[in-house]
Amino acid sequence: MHYNQNHLLKLAKRYQNTRRSYLLVNPLQAKHLAVEPSESLRMMQTLGRKLYQHHPDAKLIIGFAETATAVALHSAMQFPEDVCFLHTTREKLDGSCLHFKEEHSHAVEQRLYLSGTLPETSEIILIDDEISTGKTIRNIVSQIRQELPAYQNAKFIAGSLINRVSDENLRILESDNIFCESLCKLEYTDYTAQVEHFQVSAPEEIPFSEQCPYKCVISRIQLPESRKLHTVQEYRTRYQEFAESLCAELLPELRNHKNLLVLGTEECMYPALILGELLEKQDYFVKCHATTRSPIGICQEETYPIREGFSLPSFYDPSRKTFIYNIDKNADTVLIITDSRQNTEQAMQNLSILFPDSDKILIKG
Repeated sequence: MHYNQNHLLKLAKRYQNTRRSYLLVNPLQAKHLAVEPSESLRMMQTLGRKLYQHHPDAKLIIGFAETATAVALHSAMQFPEDVCFLHTTREKLDGSCLHFKEEHSHAVEQRLYLSGTLPETSEIILIDDEISTGKTIRNIVSQIRQELPAYQNAKFIAGSLINRVSDENLRILESDNIFCESLCKLEYTDYTAQVEHFQVSAPEEIPFSEQCPYKCVISRIQLPESRKLHTVQEYRTRYQEFAESLCAELLPELRNHKNLLVLGTEECMYPALILGELLEKQDYFVKCHATTRSPIGICQEETYPIREGFSLPSFYDPSRKTFIYNIDKNADTVLIITDSRQNTEQAMQNLSILFPDSDKILIKG
């Protein structure tokens, strides 16, 4: 399928972000907006196949947190099993890491935990959902070359769903041995003026309520730590086992519930899509999206994509705010998948309040 701007881009306004006022919302990405998982994965697969077709010798793929973790992982799944993958993170983990900045973001600091045995490769693929100036790409490439001499002369491929890097910035990237591949190439546009007229409000604080019941399931198959290095084979095997074991366990409970919402949490987006697609194949009607650290303005204008939003504590740090947008209150069952090892009770209670008429199942992987 050929993807264009109409498929991949809606404009929203960041809430109180002085670095960049606009946000590109991709309706197929399963992040800010709910979408059928098979439709989302099809888009990601298309990017991955294009990257593999043009760069079959790449042995290392790096995704960007937060919004591109699933895009990058499913793109990596289109490569041979010995290719290595990990994504950047804003979480603090054990071990040494590279630090770099995503300067326009709501959360500037990014970390890359390049631990384990790194593959020998002449090409490294970096995957983001959208590239606008290439500055974040240059920041991470500079850190990799500085800290990892084996990759000093490697060619870097910046893969993305949307690329709107100007001709001048493309030349700067290429002079540094960085080349771009995308599903949709657009002219560079500063969308500030196009979102200026939107009168937006903050996502709502969820009011205190009596505790909402929910079920907690501990998956017998632990999710792989995608913030650290693994091969495509490891990811493929573990995600398939994760989804199949959960499907077998949950199907008796879901027998009379045909409308399902599967939510990821922040950087943990991909497992929701994999489980959601498997449930689609069992003839359920499934939508997927995820909580996010990105504060987006809420507006009721007809052309504006984010019409409703709520603030809740993070599943990874109760003192940190996260958000969820355009929720589906008609879901019979809401499945929330997280890889958090922290106490998730506060986040889960706040999220549960938003779905008073749905069964809620928290899945800890």
